Parts: sequence; structure tokens; C-alpha cells
Amino acid sequence: MNAPACVRHVMRCPVGELHAGEGRVRAVRLDHMREEGGALIPAEAETEAAQLPAGTTDIWSIDDRLLAYRQDNETVTLLSDSRVYPATDQLVRIVNNVAADGGDAVTALCKDALYVYSNNNATSTVYTPAPSVTNVVAHRERLFGASGKRIRYTKPLEFRSWTPYGEQDAGYCDLPTAGGDVVDVVAMRDRVYFLREYAVTRLTGYADVYNFRLQEVPYAMGKIVSFAAVVGECAYFFTESGLCRFDGSAAGPAAGADDGDIDFAQPIRVDTWRGRGLAASVKLKDGTQALYIYEPAVRRGRFVRRSFEKFAAANAVVLMRAGKAYRLTGRALPEGGCSLTARFALASLGDGEKRLEAVFVEGEGEVYLEAWGEDGVPRSCCGKAGEWLDFAAGVRAEQVTVCISSQDEEIAIRALTLRVRREGRV
Repeated sequence: MNAPACVRHVMRCPVGELHAGEGRVRAVRLDHMREEGGALIPAEAETEAAQLPAGTTDIWSIDDRLLAYRQDNETVTLLSDSRVYPATDQLVRIVNNVAADGGDAVTALCKDALYVYSNNNATSTVYTPAPSVTNVVAHRERLFGASGKRIRYTKPLEFRSWTPYGEQDAGYCDLPTAGGDVVDVVAMRDRVYFLREYAVTRLTGYADVYNFRLQEVPYAMGKIVSFAAVVGECAYFFTESGLCRFDGSAAGPAAGADDGDIDFAQPIRVDTWRGRGLAASVKLKDGTQALYIYEPAVRRGRFVRRSFEKFAAANAVVLMRAGKAYRLTGRALPEGGCSLTARFALASLGDGEKRLEAVFVEGEGEVYLEAWGEDGVPRSCCGKAGEWLDFAAGVRAEQVTVCISSQDEEIAIRALTLRVRREGRV
């Protein structure tokens, strides 16, 4: 005669170990939460940064400076002193790099022209046709850029001389067709890297052009679909397979990106945030728009649920909405609250039916819990962090998803503990 038997397992997972692929964790998603001091807390508050000129269609950031672009009259306004610079109606990107005198070289890259804005007045230098529509980077006393499959570079220490061409002057070379067009150009680890649609090409550009060397770097993450953010000595960019980390010699998935809800077939705009992370405007698979932030130091990708039309990132993340610019700052809740969603695999607990009975949230604040298994039928409960929260009927699953949401500004999550009942026959 068989008698029922059960075993209860208690699984504790601190926030620092809550990463997809670690232990029993299979997936993690943060909506308007960020990791700080070993806890997940709400993010981000916003403060008004600027009233934008009427008709502004886009914004860009250079350190703390904000630039507003108007497509209708083809101008860029530096908001700090109201200088107005020319651009075209095909503006792709505004970047900053070093000038030959060591100062700034704020550069607007357009499809049909390249503009370098003066630091002293509202004048600019224009190059047409555009020597680069992807990026302009400084390397070994030259500037490098690219359009299509063509790499261009300036004369040493003469950053305004993209032409004429000569052995010791400005020049160009064409890349093999197999890797596709150049998507972005990044300078790091004392090299220049050309991120192409399906390949990465490394340029070593020491001394004169006779010492230039191009080399293909191993890459196998599919089509590259965004610009890159350089953080430390690595570049992060989106591919059709997800967020990629590239260290100059190898490319692979960025740890903890948790980007599975992003639709990589839609346009993705990327910028570098404070030199510590990537910020991106993305479309999710459910059709909604979100701001995505990835921080390599904590191996976290997260979504910020603030409405916006355009965004820019440099020393701060700035959102454009209804004619104003808003700077993201500290801890706060948006309308709709914040949430942590994590999926756990239970199969390794042994044979027999598993049921999630309760969850213990270590931390502070009021929380609402939902959990579901493979059948997609949710169970819910609510209460406070610091106490066991029970699901009346339990959640039967081999993989269980737990979503913790909160409308409490004081919410902080330091660890999750799951109590699972495993039933069998003896």
C-alpha cells in the first residue's frame, strides 16, 4: 500500500545572486527597479531639466550640455547659451571627440553632411559629402569614421582635413563585402573597431598608413542592430541575438542583460550613460516603448517606465516629453509602480509534483505577489516584506514565475525565499 509523502524545500536567493543562469534562476526582469547596496529599490525620480525650443524633434547630450534638434528648420540649439547651429533634416547622431588643440569637437553626423560646431561662437565647419555617417573617433592623432563599407581617416593632427588623399594625408579604404556595412565605430584598448552588420573589424593604426592593419575579430551573434556604448574597456551593443559584450577580442552575451522582452527587429537607439552603463530606447514584444538601462558593474539590465518621446544620455539620462526635458535622478515610483519578475526551475529538487506554497520577501514595504507555472494560471497574495506570504492553493510547476510588484516608495527587496512542497509516493 502506498502512502503519500511530501518534503518541503526552502530556497533563498539574495539579490546579488538573482541573475539568470545562476543556481535555479532562469530569467529576471526589473521594471523601474535598480540594485543599490545589495537591495532592489525603485528607480528613477525625474526633475525638469529644460524647456525645449518650440518644434524640437530630438535631443542629444554632451557631458552636461543638452542640444535640441529641429528637423523643420534644420538647426541644433545648445541650450546652455542658446547658440543655434546648422544641421540637415537627416541628422543621425551628435557625438563629441577631441579637437587637434585638445578641446571639444562637437560633431553632428548627417546622412549628407558632417558638421563640426565651434566652441566660441555659432559657426560650424561642414564637410559634404559626409565622410562618416556612423561615428567619428580619435585614434593615434587621426580621426576615423565610416560610411557603408568605406573607412575614412584624417591627416595626423589636422582633424579638419578629410581631403585631399595621399600617403601621409587623409585617406580611405574599403572593407570586404562579406561583413556588410559599418554600423558604428568605437575606439578602445588602443584600437579602432568597426562594428559591421555581421562582423567586427579591428584597425591598428600606428604611425603612417603603411603600418595600418585590418583584422577580422571572431564574432557570431548575428546581425548588429544598434550603435555601441563603450563602458570601461568593453563595448556593448544590441544584436539580433540580444545585448552583446565585446572586449576587443571576443564577443558574447552580456551577463544579466535580461533583455528577452525586447523586439530586436525594431529600431534601437543607444547612448552611453555616465561611462558606467548603456541606455537605450527600445520597443518591447508587446508593442510598448521603454527605456532600457544595462550596468556592467552589477550585471543588471532593467526597464524604466517613464513616458518619453526621445532620450539622450551622457552624465545623466534625459527624457524629452511634451516640449520639456526631464533628468532622471534618484529613487521614486512612477504611475503603475515597480516590479521584479523572476523565473525559477524546480526540477532539480527531485522527482514528484512541486507546488510553490509561499514566498518570503526580505526587505521593507508593501508588496503584491503573483505566481504562475507552465499553465499560465496566476495565483496571488499581498502583504508586507518580512513575513511569509502564502498562496492559498499553491502553484503547481516545474518552472515557476514570481512577480513582486509594489506601489510603496519605501519598497526594498534584499532577498527572496521560496517554500516549495514536493509530493511523491513511498
